[in-house]
Order: sequence, then C-alpha cells, then structure tokens
Amino acid sequence: MRPLNPFQGWRLTFLQGVIFAVFLLFSFRLYELQISEWAEYQLAAEDNRLEEVPESAPRGVIFDRNNRQLALNVPAFNVTIIPAALPADPAAEVDIFNRLSALVGVPPTAAMAAGGNIISIEEQVSIGEGIAPFREVIVAQDIPVNAAMQILEERVSMPGVDVQAVGVREYPTGALTSQVVGYMGPIPAEEAEALREQGYNPAYDRIGYAGVEFFLESVLGGQRGSVLREVDVAGEVIQEISRAESVPGQNVRLTIDTELQAAAETALRNRISFINTTEGRIRTESGVVIAMNPKTGEVLAMVSWPTYDNTRFARNIDYEYYLEVFNANQTPLVNHAISSLYPPGSVWKVLTSLGVLQEEVVQPETLIYNPPSLALPNRYAPNDESVAQRFFDWNPEGFGLLNIVGALANSSDVYFYQVGGGNPEVSASVLKPNGLGPINLFRYVTAVGIGSELGIELPGEQSGRMPDPDWKRRTYGENWSTGDTYNAAFGQGYVTVTPLQLITAVAAVANGGTVYQPTVVRELLDAEGNVTQGFTPHVVRTLNLDRLGPNEPIVLLEIEDMIMKGETSLSCTCEPTSNSYNPARCDPDGYRNSVDINPDPFIEEMREYRIHVPFNYQFNGNVCDPLRFEPDYQPPFVDDAYIRIVEEGMRSAVTYGTASAANLSYVNVAGKTGTAEYCDDVARPLGLCIPGSWPAHAWFSGYLPYEDPEIIVQAFVYNGGEGSLVALPVAVETLEAYWRLRNERLGPSSFPSGTTTSSDALPGLPDVSTQPQTDPALQNDAAAGQ
Repeated sequence: MRPLNPFQGWRLTFLQGVIFAVFLLFSFRLYELQISEWAEYQLAAEDNRLEEVPESAPRGVIFDRNNRQLALNVPAFNVTIIPAALPADPAAEVDIFNRLSALVGVPPTAAMAAGGNIISIEEQVSIGEGIAPFREVIVAQDIPVNAAMQILEERVSMPGVDVQAVGVREYPTGALTSQVVGYMGPIPAEEAEALREQGYNPAYDRIGYAGVEFFLESVLGGQRGSVLREVDVAGEVIQEISRAESVPGQNVRLTIDTELQAAAETALRNRISFINTTEGRIRTESGVVIAMNPKTGEVLAMVSWPTYDNTRFARNIDYEYYLEVFNANQTPLVNHAISSLYPPGSVWKVLTSLGVLQEEVVQPETLIYNPPSLALPNRYAPNDESVAQRFFDWNPEGFGLLNIVGALANSSDVYFYQVGGGNPEVSASVLKPNGLGPINLFRYVTAVGIGSELGIELPGEQSGRMPDPDWKRRTYGENWSTGDTYNAAFGQGYVTVTPLQLITAVAAVANGGTVYQPTVVRELLDAEGNVTQGFTPHVVRTLNLDRLGPNEPIVLLEIEDMIMKGETSLSCTCEPTSNSYNPARCDPDGYRNSVDINPDPFIEEMREYRIHVPFNYQFNGNVCDPLRFEPDYQPPFVDDAYIRIVEEGMRSAVTYGTASAANLSYVNVAGKTGTAEYCDDVARPLGLCIPGSWPAHAWFSGYLPYEDPEIIVQAFVYNGGEGSLVALPVAVETLEAYWRLRNERLGPSSFPSGTTTSSDALPGLPDVSTQPQTDPALQNDAAAGQ
C-alpha cells in the first residue's frame, strides 16, 4: 500500500479550514477596528494624545451701593512640582523636598508624615508621577507671600519646582455683610459632573455657597476658558493646538449701604446686650433689622443676628469654625431675615385694616366700643359665660370708643377681634356681621405677598403662611373657629411670616399701593466698570388701581393666578412636578391672562394681567396645588383713599399712640409696633410655653418721611417682649442713622420741601378730629403694650 501524505486528504482540508477561519476572524476584527468602531478608537487615541486644560475666569467683584468693595479677588500662591523635571539623584530630590518643607510646612517624606493626616510632598509627587510625570502636582496651597518669593528666588536650584498664582476671595467687611454676600467653597461631588461641563475644574475651582455668591454664581463666575494641547504618554506637552479665552465674571453693585448696615447692626446688638444686662440673664440672642426703599424695593440694610464671619471661609473652609457656627443654638449660618418664620403680632393689623376698609366691614369714621376683653360663647353652652373663651386686650382697662385710625394708633386688640371676626353684640348697621372673615383676610394678605416667595436674590427665602379654613381642615382635621379668625386678625394663631415679607407688605402701604420685589442687586458692571444691566424696580403685585394707567397691565402674584386659572395657570404649566407641566407652553415673559376687577358679582370688568417672574426663578416652589383651584376667586384691590387712612393710623401711632417714642422732631415718622406671643422648639423645652403667659417677640415697622417715604425699617428681636420698648428703639436708631447719612452726603438742600413735624391729617380723608386719644395717664402703658 502506498503511504498517505501528511497533508493530503482530510488533514489538508482541515488545515485549510483553520487557515480560512483565522483569516476570516482577522478580517472581521480588522473591519471592526477600521470601519465599524473606527470613530470610537479614534476618539480614544485622541484622548490619549490631546489634553484639554480648563482655565478659570476672573470672578466678578461685589460692591455696595456706594462702591465699597464687599468681595474681591486677591492673589494666593500654590507650590507645584513637575515629577519628571526633578533630579535623577534621590538624595538631591529629598534635599528639594526638605527645603520646600521648611518654607511651606508640608512634611517632606512619607516617614516624616507618618501618623498625621497630611500627605507628604514625596507621596504627592509619587502619585502624580504615576499618572502623568510631566503634569504639575500642587503640593502646597495658599502659602505666605514671603515663602512664595523665596521659592521663586531659589527655583534655579530646585528644578521642577514653581509657584502658581491663583485668585482667591477676600471679604473686607467680613461678618457685617456676610449674610448678604455669602462665601465660597469647594465643588460638591454631586455637582461636579454638571459643573465640569461648564468648564469648572472640580479639583481646584470654588463656587458660591451662600448669599449673593451663591445666587449669582452664573453672573459672578464668568465663562471658563480652556487650552487644547497635544501631549505624549507621559503627559509632556508637545504643542498647543487651540485656546478658548475665558470671559471674566460681571461685577455686581448691591443696594446695600454698608454704613447704614453697620448702624443697624450696632443698634440691634446694643439693644440685645441692654436687655440681657438689665435682666441679669440671657433672654435673647437673635434679631433682624431690614431697611428698604419702599418706592423701589431696594434693600439698604439687612442684619441677621447672630451671624458668621465669612473671612473664615474666604481661602479655605475653616471646618472647626464651621462646625461651631453650624451647631450654635441661634443658627448663625441662617439668614433669619428671609429664612425664619415668626408670628407677626400687631404689625399685622396694618394689613387687616386694608381688607376691613375695602370690604366696608366698618366705616372709617365709625366708633366701636372696645372693652378690656371679648367673650366668645361656647357653642355647646352659649349661655354659660364661665365656659366662654375670652380674648383680652393688651390694655387691661380697654380703650372704649375707637375708629380704625385710633385702633391702629393704640393697637387695640379687641377692635381687631371685632372687625376681623365679628361681634354679634354690635349692630349690623355699624359692624358687618362676622367681620372681615378668614377668606377675605386670606385674600388681602395674599395680595401683599404673604405666602409667596418674593424673589430676593438670596437663597433660602421662605414663603410664610396665612392659613384658611381648608388649610386647617387638611392639616389638623379640625374646623376653623371664630377664635381662629380673632387670632389671625392681629397676627397670631397659625400666621407666620419672614421679616422680609412683613416689611415688603407694609412698604406697599407706605408707597401708596404697590408691592415691589425686594432686591439686593442694583446693577451689573463689566470689568471696566461700565453698567451692563441698570436698575429697574420690579412690581410683583398691583394693589392700588387708582394709580395705574388705563392701558397698563395689572401685575398679580403667581399663587393668585394658580388659584384662579388652575391647570392653565403659569405655575401649573411650568412646574415640572405639576400634572399639567408643558414646557412648550411655559412662557413666563409672554404670559398674559385676564381678571375681573369689579367686586360687584353682577358687573364684569375684565382687565389684562401679567405675572412677574424673578431672575433665576426655577419654578420649583410647588405653587401648583389642585386642592386650591377656585375659578371664582377674585384678587382684591384697595382704593387709594383707604390706603391713606391706614397710613394716617400709622402716623397717629407715632404722634399719640404706642409708637410715640418714634416721634422725631425734625422729620415725620409713621409706624406700627407689634408684640407676638410664640411657642417654638426653643421655648417649649425651656418650659416657657405657659398658657396666658407665653414669651413674645418684639416687632416694629416704621418709615420716613411720612409725606413721601424714602426708607422703611423693620426691626425684630426674638423673645424681646414689648415691641415699643425693644424693637422700636432699634428701628429709630436705624432711621436716624439713615437721615444723618443722607444729609451728610447731600448737604442742607437734601431736606424735602414740606417735611415738618405737623401731625395734620392727609387731605381728603374722613374727619377724625373727634377721635378719642389715649389718656395721658395711659401713654406709658400704651407705649409698653404693643
């Protein structure tokens, strides 16, 4: 038999098949590499070859309204080492590390750093060398200037070492303006990816954490630049391919007057110190002072005490100090002017009066008898006075006959019980049955901004609360009672506001009927100081139609629009959490709708309105609430004559009522005191919530000149007691400081014509010359009461 050749027959066929399969596999893989996955591998190769280095943009400077710097950039110096440029001799390398350690205080080697929480220079360089030997490694940050200069002088003998100058923040006014200015910190991990896409470098860049620094990050931060360069596998730069220049952040001029801010803070601190010293114990440690231009909404001063020192966070977060203020009882990191809610007390009577007059609950000149207390019969035993709920006036002797001006002047609680919730013992021809009522009270205080975020350019603003019967039923499962109305009518019960909300609402009365957006931002400027965005006051609610042109659109609040228009309202259309969310239809600037402005149910008078949407508003306030839809809801407006009567009541409070200590001899002041009982998470554990003897906050709102207001001041002292004794002096000192600064800056010609100390009533108001005034023997009691 002839022997079989090894490569014949099935063996040859098998070998051919294997060779074909290998070539087929190679061809398939080559197809993947060269055709189907070419773009992916090309991109990977480009990533290895190309490196994009972000370049920070100069951050904008923050000024006060008089161009005083509140936040600016100053140089800081970092020490860098290029691992590949260090000497090859290990001993020489260690000598460099030792020399740097002596200058910057970082341990030179791992052995020297053992047991500590600081990474040595040697370890940092080793880590960097393993990643990219030619890339700079920062081994020390924010070193002293003299150390930086010394390193620069010696860098010839320290190859690979350099000093990098970077910008850091400095806050010249420190704690004085920290609640407004804020501070900066490292980029949080949860925001790193989103900010990296905007050009930030999470490893080194810092962003605003609080105040204007946070709210205006996009304005102050500018636009990051970048450098695209070709590098080898070790990170050594071969060439620069392209460069995108950074755009400096815009400068911001605030509305804050630093000198007035200092005067307001001093007044508040001195009053708190006086209270605690007088009582020989720590009674209060917290308070707020806000000064505002009532005709524009510009915040001239905003003091929240206690506060924190943002200079401790300027270069690096001082974590020991941060934990100290974070855990403090009075929460210094919180801006209490916008983020804390309190019962407003008798200052609220100003707002109740608007509804009482407009709804004709009582005529302005009508006198109502006000006894020391008012009994509310028990519904289950209406004839048994022993089980009746009794509501007391702060004046144990009562005030007798008062009209609404006198009630505001003397801050009569019983008067506002009656006009707020009614009194069946008073004739219906004199007092409207059931008074203003909770629904109308809700309408009127909502119209001046209570329950809404007003849009100030600071984070953490709270919306406050004016409850209504539905709210109580949903929250507590209880029906609304007349007693609830009595309490709500003078700012107690379930009512809560922020100091900013209250001053904004009272300012709407002082300016004649317009609610302005409170603002701390006056202008934006470029790096050369040119104004890029000027100041324009923003109306958030039109209250007085008498001062509006016939073709001017009304401005309503977002919450009012939501209640009336329901699913088609702006908030329900634009809020992502709403079932009616439709981004295609969300057009805040172009949104218009119509409202019936005639309160007569048989006469329809439609008028166009718009909604003011503040800068940076994200529609994340959960305003849209189907449970509150009410197509028949009618936003209220207040006649000019009624607003002027309320103004007269506030002026009378100063000339002969509870605020007589604010009656300055050289300029007319109007104002309203407030004493608000409370029981919160601080008072309750201390056993202070004793029925009939609860602790009280002190309030005062006052403005000047009465005839043409330039400034309104809201003072609040936590657990301060009587508003007229505690908050009023703080506000008066602030008003006096404003008037002094104003006249110093403008000279004698700054006195407005007609500014007198006359207490004559405004023209066109009902004659109240027969209004009973408080007996001189009760003047001191009146001043101490509300």
